[in-house]
Amino acid sequence: MIELETDVLVIGGGPAGIWAAVSAAAAGAAVVLVDKARCGSSGPTAHGAISLWHIPPGPARDEAVRRGHAHGGGLGDPDLMHRVLEETHQRIEQVARWGHRIAADPAGPATRRIHLDGAGYLRRMRRVLREAGVRVLDHHPALQLLMDRDGVVAGATGLRSDAGFQPWTVRAGAVVVATGGCAFLSGGAGTDVDTGDGLLFAAEAGAELSGMEFSCAYSLVPQGNAETAAPRSRTLRFAALYDESGAELPGHRSAALAAIADGRRVFAALDDGPAVLDDGPAALRARPARQGIADRAKRVPLRAVLDGTVRGTGGLRVTGPECATTVAGLFAAGDVASREPVTGAVSGADGLGGAWAIASGVWAGTGAARFARTADRRAPAHGVPGAGLDAVARIDPRAVVGLVQEHTLPLRRSYWRSAGSLRDSIGELDGMWPGAEFDLGGRGVDLLRARQAAALLAVARWTKHSALLRTESRGMHRRTDHPGAADTWRVRLTSGGVRSVWVRPEAPRTMPRQPRDIVA
Repeated sequence: MIELETDVLVIGGGPAGIWAAVSAAAAGAAVVLVDKARCGSSGPTAHGAISLWHIPPGPARDEAVRRGHAHGGGLGDPDLMHRVLEETHQRIEQVARWGHRIAADPAGPATRRIHLDGAGYLRRMRRVLREAGVRVLDHHPALQLLMDRDGVVAGATGLRSDAGFQPWTVRAGAVVVATGGCAFLSGGAGTDVDTGDGLLFAAEAGAELSGMEFSCAYSLVPQGNAETAAPRSRTLRFAALYDESGAELPGHRSAALAAIADGRRVFAALDDGPAVLDDGPAALRARPARQGIADRAKRVPLRAVLDGTVRGTGGLRVTGPECATTVAGLFAAGDVASREPVTGAVSGADGLGGAWAIASGVWAGTGAARFARTADRRAPAHGVPGAGLDAVARIDPRAVVGLVQEHTLPLRRSYWRSAGSLRDSIGELDGMWPGAEFDLGGRGVDLLRARQAAALLAVARWTKHSALLRTESRGMHRRTDHPGAADTWRVRLTSGGVRSVWVRPEAPRTMPRQPRDIVA
């Protein structure tokens, strides 16, 4: 049994979790970081490149915010978008001092981004953690939060998966959850650790969610396994895409996904892309003259992979400037938090997601350190009850995962939606929940798999219930029975509940219809 006490506990070792831990330590807190795998070498960032939305103050930034707000369907918060851009801009110099090689996008100022190699970024950030005095516990997946009698989060418990599944407990004055999103075990590179665990145990403690209907992002990847497809998929943003007839697809990603959803095969002409497959400055060179589709041997067949909330938008609802959740003592950073105020109804993958990881990590870590100074760690605390924690297994978690994937992975279920398909999914997923809640469990690795299956099921239910309530098409949320966007739906949807899911609109007064006029 491993028992520790600290000021701030960070759950998750991706970019957001590392920034949170470093920021909490800089604020004077003792910090422990636990990761489901190995901090610095797991997750989607470790399997590709990342870009940061990096725009200096001035008219270009104001214009980028205006465009981003409009592109997101009017659901974003322009003030918060400015805060994210300013925080990222200030941190870029810090990133460079840590030894990261930064490649600037030569595009216009309004779309300027900074590009980093994901694996190298995480390796260097892990060294920064050590230098900051953060205690890192690899292969320590968290299972449930601790809460005191006043309803304040006071730590977490879990298992050490690389040493006989010993139980561990970390008592803390505040907790930052940075466990990433949920990709429903779709097979995307690095998303095997993104199973919604943090969303589940936070919701069990009473945390609310937001934007879960915008959790249907798909990636286009070359056919094959995730590890071999990942490097080649980096060039897809430069490649021309064609359908099976040889016709080039306008609109790039959206047209290709629509074609796949309609049953057509889609190909990429990677010879039209950059000459190299790295993500440094050479990858940003203009592509050579197009060879056309005549050489069919060079066409690479593509498939659609569901990224869920990893590249989507939904997650824990944060309140205030320090990324606090709706539960005292619990903060959220990165993909586990809703990016709706920043990206609106669209994905933040192209630069904004990386910027959000930095900004939310800094804010959550600083806020958690401040909260921990006044926390009473002498009060008794107990584990928050949750699904899949029973000592005896009466149901195979593979059955739960299979049902969840049946209702999430196909494009006919998530890319295109309708009231009929959503109600069908809700009926089956809700019907599975009682069994998952009371009959999933076990010991050791079986307990981890049970908890993971429960998390996947919970996230699928929140997405379906939220998508049913939003009777319009906005951003990545596409309703075949409601094809247009409606001004009456220019509101965000909050959701929550575990045994019984609830969804409700936020008050319209919290949602500005247009960005405010910004004075440069």
